[in-house]
Amino acid sequence: MTDDELIEAVRAIPGLLPPASPEAIDEVERVIGHSLPPLLRRLYLEAANGGFGPRTGILGVTGSEYEHHFEVADIVDMYPDTRDEWPGMLWLFDWGCGIWSVMDFRDPAGPMWVWDPNCDAEESPDEVPLTPQNMTLAEWLTESLSGNLEKAFETSDLVAVAERRASFDVCPGELEYTPPECLPDDEIIGTMSALPCLGSPASSAAVTGAERTMGLSLPPLLRRLYLEVANGGVGPGRGIQGVPAPGAHRAREIVFSHSAWSSGPDPFVPPGFVWLCSWGTAIWSLVDCRDPAGPMWIWDPVGPHLRPDHTGARVDPSTLTPQNMTLAEWLTEWLTGSFTRDFRPSTLRAVAARRGEVVSRPGPPAG
Repeated sequence: MTDDELIEAVRAIPGLLPPASPEAIDEVERVIGHSLPPLLRRLYLEAANGGFGPRTGILGVTGSEYEHHFEVADIVDMYPDTRDEWPGMLWLFDWGCGIWSVMDFRDPAGPMWVWDPNCDAEESPDEVPLTPQNMTLAEWLTESLSGNLEKAFETSDLVAVAERRASFDVCPGELEYTPPECLPDDEIIGTMSALPCLGSPASSAAVTGAERTMGLSLPPLLRRLYLEVANGGVGPGRGIQGVPAPGAHRAREIVFSHSAWSSGPDPFVPPGFVWLCSWGTAIWSLVDCRDPAGPMWIWDPVGPHLRPDHTGARVDPSTLTPQNMTLAEWLTEWLTGSFTRDFRPSTLRAVAARRGEVVSRPGPPAG
């Protein structure tokens, strides 16, 4: 979206706060000792003095009627607490849990950063809580207005979004790829059972309980994997999620993810979909349990991210995209080396497109 289009889109949001006065903009620029990026300046002056963006919106400038943050009134109020350690940065939006979206006002494009102090200091002693989001303010607002940034934050985190945006996607025509012949279920289970460092399998009661809680039946191959191989932790990406069991990590269970993102009045995906595997870059692999073969789907709310010369390429822009492979084919890809350590999860879209050339594309999910 152009700056003009973004401003018009923001102005169309109902219940906006009044715009800021030129005097208020002059004051914030005096305090920070620098001009605001042109787009942010225009938004404050032409659209609203804060309150637009994700959820309850970004902070405003002096005089804003923003009432959603109980500690901070506006960006000027926040700036003295951060300027010495993080010069050039404005704390714009609070996601909760100490996580903020931060903008570098020294660049006219307004590069966005994520402040997340919740890292484990013992595991990552050198990790800095301020990470580049790999988005400009315009891109951040575009993703926010579409709701995709919120979806990515809820199903992953902002650091994962930054990783997703760190490099451009591979276009289908650039991909050297030949689909491997799908292995039989017995061979998949046998090969996976011989892998080192497997966790314990799940009990039949645990698998049945998960199905009952989610109101669906797992594909037979996935059920066998839990019962005969391991209760999650094995497979592509960060490994498939398991079912609830004593000692299992709740946030790595399919029931937890199903409850968080597939239930309630506004689920992210249609009924019958299970969040099976996180790739760690705001991308997930989901399995459609309505079909015993387990068709696989890609959840990628902030993609595709194409090079400027490829923006017209034929790539499915949907948040939920068919992978054009079954669970058995997906596991075969992993066992035969397609999803190696160096595999970029954003390439899943290109793989899906290439497979779509030889595999009939499934219809859109109902819901």
